[in-house]
Amino acid sequence: MTWMIKIQGKTMQILKTVIFLSMLVILPLGAGAFDIGNPTGTGKLTVTNISIGSQGTTFDFEGSVENYGTVFATHYLQSVDGDRSRGTVTGEARAMLEDGSMVMTPHYGTFTRSGSSIQIYFTDATNTGVVNFVVWEVDVLTKEVNLKYWEVNSGD
Repeated sequence: MTWMIKIQGKTMQILKTVIFLSMLVILPLGAGAFDIGNPTGTGKLTVTNISIGSQGTTFDFEGSVENYGTVFATHYLQSVDGDRSRGTVTGEARAMLEDGSMVMTPHYGTFTRSGSSIQIYFTDATNTGVVNFVVWEVDVLTKEVNLKYWEVNSGD
């Protein structure tokens, strides 16, 4: 009986080693998708309008975003819980580039709220083929928005 425990212990150790080595090889491949500590760009927006409804709240934004020029966006936030501290986000954005062209994108994601601070997380898929992961920090009281985005597909 003790010999079976020793075999099982050795087998388990070999299995752990194989899994660990596999993770060392596989994880760096996926981890290189984008560096969360190094955003592709940043921006500052202002909340220009808030419309409150029984099912959700609509926010309008405008401001400047690095590599996109002047951005206009509308987001609809709909809670999934009773205290309205988290939920879904849908929206649209238009960016007017300095050369006069326009970039358009739908937004789909989630939000969390703590007091008057709302964190919005979404992806966009622009008409130019670029896909970004985007994080907005919205202060409802000051109407200031700080954002960061990471390009996950260049569209080329």
